[in-house]
Amino acid sequence: MSPRERFQALMHFEKVDVTPFYNLEGITEQAVRRWCKEGFPIGVRAEDYFDFDNDLIITLDEGPIPSFIPKTIQEDKIWRTFVDRYGFKVKVSKESAVSPTVYYYLGGSITSPDDWERMKKRYNPHDVRRYPKYWGEEFFEYCRSVSCPVRLWLYWGPGRAIKNGYMMGLEKFLESLYSQPDLIHDMFNFWADFMIELVREVVQKGKVDYAFIVEDGLAYKNSTIISPRIYREFWLSPVKKVIDFLRDNGIDIIGFYSSGNIRPLIPAMLEAGFNLFAPLECAAGMNAVELRKEYGRKILLMGNISREALMRDKEAIKKEVLSKVPHLINQGGYIPALDDMVLPDISFENYVYYVDLIRSLL
Repeated sequence: MSPRERFQALMHFEKVDVTPFYNLEGITEQAVRRWCKEGFPIGVRAEDYFDFDNDLIITLDEGPIPSFIPKTIQEDKIWRTFVDRYGFKVKVSKESAVSPTVYYYLGGSITSPDDWERMKKRYNPHDVRRYPKYWGEEFFEYCRSVSCPVRLWLYWGPGRAIKNGYMMGLEKFLESLYSQPDLIHDMFNFWADFMIELVREVVQKGKVDYAFIVEDGLAYKNSTIISPRIYREFWLSPVKKVIDFLRDNGIDIIGFYSSGNIRPLIPAMLEAGFNLFAPLECAAGMNAVELRKEYGRKILLMGNISREALMRDKEAIKKEVLSKVPHLINQGGYIPALDDMVLPDISFENYVYYVDLIRSLL
């Protein structure tokens, strides 16, 4: 089977010759630097060294065009505060020894309906600057013929989704759900139309195997930041409009991608048309085995191998992997992967053990 055939079969609960193995969240440069002191070959890409399964990932520019001018507005030895391309004020740590980025969103670029009306003018979905330079008929043919799965990677809402409150700031956005509901309805309806036009050409002329709609930050450790009722009131209809368009164009695997405990929203998300969930953060209580028991073949799953187990020891890794992977592989509709990015708190030895253990089960 080709990787593409294998992916499609697995995601439709058909038998495959071997289960794919993904590196969903990535391996940070800081982790590789540590590993180079522990035996990892210098000059080799981690993705190549471990030979993970890969997708052709289509990413488009969903930011404002023209963008805001990135500029530093305050700086000291530890922190830098700047305006990003979304017009958002961001405070970033200069110290990156432990994590790739420590940042805080301080202030948004949309504070009123008038701001949003002006912002709309920066979101022309047909602006050629949104597309990679290779965009065109040759690329669409490549999407149809390539042997690996083709993944469409999209963000819900302006400004990289909810982490910066859709360019409003999270607190302002949450307040606006009650104080300015018409503004949020208009924002989400506009975004649905924007997304459809943005991807129309590639989904109609190329071939896309699945799409992820990213809304990282919609949930935290214990639960979601909005209720199922609020999701149904504001999100469901416009999100469903996008998903229906994708399905009408042959894409029947639609994923929701977010950290945190999203379980309260899964029933509403199924109503919207989502059927794939990742990366299923263990620290937030997500458990793929429980989800499979609860939802059966209604859902597809990726991830859910705890990075915290890899921070400990081989026994913890073995316990984590064996408690989930054999059962989930046997059930089908599951691709193993870590639930979070690899930071330098994971040793090279532990990571190699994890990869070898997973491969022995595939």
